Amino acid sequence: MNDDFQNALAWFRSAPTEWIESGRKSFNAGAEWIWEVMQGDFNDDASTAQIAVGTVISMIPFVDQICDIRDVVANCKKINKEPSNNWHWISLSLTLIGLFPAIGSLFKGCFKVLFASMRKAGSATGVVPHIALKMDETVFALNRFLARPQVIAALKALKWDNPYKILARKLREIAAKLNSDALMNAFNEVSRAIKSLLGLVQKWGSDSMAAKAAAQMKLIDDIVRNAYRPLGNSVKPLNDYLNQLARRLEIDADMAHRAYLNSVNPHAFHKINEMEEVTAFEKALPSWVDKTTKIPNKPRTIPPASKAGWPSTASFDTFHTIQPQTLPPGTVLYRIVDPTSKDNSICWMAKEEFDKLKSKEEWRRRFAVWAHWNSNGEFVTYVVPPGPGLNVWEGITASQQMKRTDYVLEGGGRQIVVDPAHLDRTHISARKKTGWGYDELGQENSLVGVPVQVNNWI
Repeated sequence: MNDDFQNALAWFRSAPTEWIESGRKSFNAGAEWIWEVMQGDFNDDASTAQIAVGTVISMIPFVDQICDIRDVVANCKKINKEPSNNWHWISLSLTLIGLFPAIGSLFKGCFKVLFASMRKAGSATGVVPHIALKMDETVFALNRFLARPQVIAALKALKWDNPYKILARKLREIAAKLNSDALMNAFNEVSRAIKSLLGLVQKWGSDSMAAKAAAQMKLIDDIVRNAYRPLGNSVKPLNDYLNQLARRLEIDADMAHRAYLNSVNPHAFHKINEMEEVTAFEKALPSWVDKTTKIPNKPRTIPPASKAGWPSTASFDTFHTIQPQTLPPGTVLYRIVDPTSKDNSICWMAKEEFDKLKSKEEWRRRFAVWAHWNSNGEFVTYVVPPGPGLNVWEGITASQQMKRTDYVLEGGGRQIVVDPAHLDRTHISARKKTGWGYDELGQENSLVGVPVQVNNWI
């Protein structure tokens, strides 16, 4: 192995003593070293700080190639275990996008951060419904990454004065070029690199190690051979996600300018993140949050049977009770939003439920909405148009427990989940203010000079 390759391997695992001390360097030890590094899996529970650090490391020459190989191997192992799970193919496609030609290391680093949250959303709850909730976590992770000294230096060198807008433009370019052939070309290229490394393991390793490498090489070959159709099936959801993410970055760039170098908008809209929310609870628990081990409206653990023409059941765990309904024409739905929220998302309520709400605190408690999910301030309505009606899931909102804490939102309001693709843009209203203000947990948002009450249909 050459020195650059050895150094790259060392980022993941220290070289074995036998490799360092042996005058002739044990090839068997080197084979085991390569094999162990290649078997690294995704950490679906990685913190935003871990993601940011890992992404900076992955931008180092040679290290980035090994990161790509590790990621693809991890994807293939999951596909081999559950070949019919569409999410594993979408996750592989996310990895392959980073291997497209003409994507520089900084773009690639930013995309790794942006896509990490989508992988976590899919592995936890399904492909589409909860991705909107992960957008905020995605932007927060990107901010952490852009704030690292190494990344700031790279931004200045490349003269990226507004990274959000540049990234949004690149995301739209990728979405426009995304197809089965592009994904397969990237998959074939990285599979050749994987087999080259496995070839070293076969050549240098013991018989048992060589057998493991041969088995993994066959696994990769089998998946590549059958990949064209499932990768093609991932194109549409990925395309939708890339365009949604691009739009979100454009909105944040225009409103908050959070990613401008050496420039801060003092009147920007600031959306609190999960860490800030937990910190605020530790200082003073708001009236809409309980600190308890009891869950009053336990989330469902089993999804209802799916129904043709109804929304996905992937958001079932946000319900305590759930049933299919067809809302007749003329039904008015309400959705509470903040300036960065989408109008055409999945979460709605009936007019009767909206009219019961007397305060932001009551809304957060009854509909179990954390501040880092939705900062509120505005609402939008939708009137079911003439025709067969709107198929929805309706039921009691489940309680929400903040992960790794005893903080609980009670739930209990009646929520409605729709398929955004079933909504007709011509029947959405202009945005109006809730009257509850835009401030959140001590975070003031004066919004002077910031556009509000602007519809956001993606």
